[in-house]
Amino acid sequence: MAQLDIKMYKLKVLKGKEAIANEWLDFLNKNRDEGTKTIKNEKIYLETYFKSTERDATYVYLFVAGKDIEYANSVARQSQSFVDVKHFEYMSECIDKDGSEILDSSLYLNNLESYL
Repeated sequence: MAQLDIKMYKLKVLKGKEAIANEWLDFLNKNRDEGTKTIKNEKIYLETYFKSTERDATYVYLFVAGKDIEYANSVARQSQSFVDVKHFEYMSECIDKDGSEILDSSLYLNNLESYL
């Protein structure tokens, strides 16, 4: 079975930009069909978003599992899909790059043989 590349992005929302972050997540939710097409092209199997408030800061957690996350990010950055373009616009407007981090998977269990 193929190995999965898994990352968890902990993205800190800039103070005062929480409404933009909500708008971003709503946009992605409303454009699920197009989003599914883009992740297929990026060889991503699963992309999941969570929102959390921690110590008066808002975070968006992005869980991604795919064949090669670095490849996927490269494809997404070059994409002309309106979903990818708008996705990166929202991120640049509301995410604090210095307050964010990327977590690598230490362990995963799966039962995806028939899906991969």
